[in-house]
Amino acid sequence: NPIYGLRDQRHFEFAVTFAYTPMQKYSLWNGSKVNRGSDWPTFGLTWKHGISEFAEFAKPYRHFDMIKLDISRNHSIGAFTEFNWRIRTGGFLNNSYVTYYDFFHFNAQPIYILIDDYSDAFRLPAYYSLSTPEFFGELHMKYTTPYLVLKFLPGLSKTLMRENLSISYLGSRYHKNYTELGYSITELFFLGEVGVYVGFDDLKFRSVGARVVLKLN
Repeated sequence: NPIYGLRDQRHFEFAVTFAYTPMQKYSLWNGSKVNRGSDWPTFGLTWKHGISEFAEFAKPYRHFDMIKLDISRNHSIGAFTEFNWRIRTGGFLNNSYVTYYDFFHFNAQPIYILIDDYSDAFRLPAYYSLSTPEFFGELHMKYTTPYLVLKFLPGLSKTLMRENLSISYLGSRYHKNYTELGYSITELFFLGEVGVYVGFDDLKFRSVGARVVLKLN
């Protein structure tokens, strides 16, 4: 409800997040327990209860509950080959008095040069343009391989760079279904990634752009 989007208020909240990866493998090394990963994805569940106080109401306190589920996995499927994916979904049990601050704000990164490699970013939309107080579904997948297209060309086959194909999707009520396809090259000078991304609204062309990521962390 946009009436309450930017209204003066006092806000209180508490949130609980639970994360679990089944069938973890461990080994002992010099007396220390070392995590060797798992063949299962990581499951995450977040519950947040919010209380907003609006002074103009006779009963000023309005409550809401938010639930969010996250499932992800980073999977090595061969020498220098990876398949990483993340699925999120969530919603509010009552969003009548949810203010803009508490909307679902997705990771839009529209600037041309980034200094962090986000696994759940949308590269083309403007900041907060995808935000919603409604139920949503989000998907990110990225396939990384040392040989796809460019690495078969003379002069590039012996380099350490890897090629990536990615797809991201976001669907929510009152928003068009947004899909983003990307092709990028990583390990450029050991710290860079250059990519081209194309965005679609309901499978209709929306925008195209190039992005550079400097992996400095």
